[in-house]
Amino acid sequence: MKRNNTSMQLAITVLGEDRSDLIVEITRAIKDCKCTILESRMTELGNEFAGHLLVEGNWNHIVRLESAFENLANRFAMKINTLRGREPEDREDNTLPYAIDIFATDQINSIHELSVFLSTRNIKILDLSTSRYPAPFSGTPLFLAHMVVKIPTGMRIVSLRDEFLDFCDQQNLDAILEPVKR
Repeated sequence: MKRNNTSMQLAITVLGEDRSDLIVEITRAIKDCKCTILESRMTELGNEFAGHLLVEGNWNHIVRLESAFENLANRFAMKINTLRGREPEDREDNTLPYAIDIFATDQINSIHELSVFLSTRNIKILDLSTSRYPAPFSGTPLFLAHMVVKIPTGMRIVSLRDEFLDFCDQQNLDAILEPVKR
């Protein structure tokens, strides 16, 4: 266990009743413990709140933050889980970031089938967000998914795109596969 000033990371998940001041309380605890948010996704899911954060600080600050989050969980009747990050591996990243956008009228198997398609090709999903909304005029539920994936650099993108479009046709999905715009 590190107990020096070396920086360490803490992954945090937060689930609870949505409140207008929840993000303020979460970010205040992080700031007061002298930690820094590296990545975060916080959103309303139905009537509930869900958040995922990756925070960095030295050992003392991370320990203090873990305690602060225990207090927040009790004060707001939330579920908060933390996981201390592992040391990053120094390995070369031989992948290209791509974005996938899916539009469909039926989501039942779409994400599972797409994740199988990607996994069997050694393509890693980095980020996935989905939503449903009623179609204009008809009110039919539409499903939208956005993914960021890592494609191995040795893979032929033209062949992958053809396979991907064939897969989407079979699944009755409208989809786009394109490089991530930086």
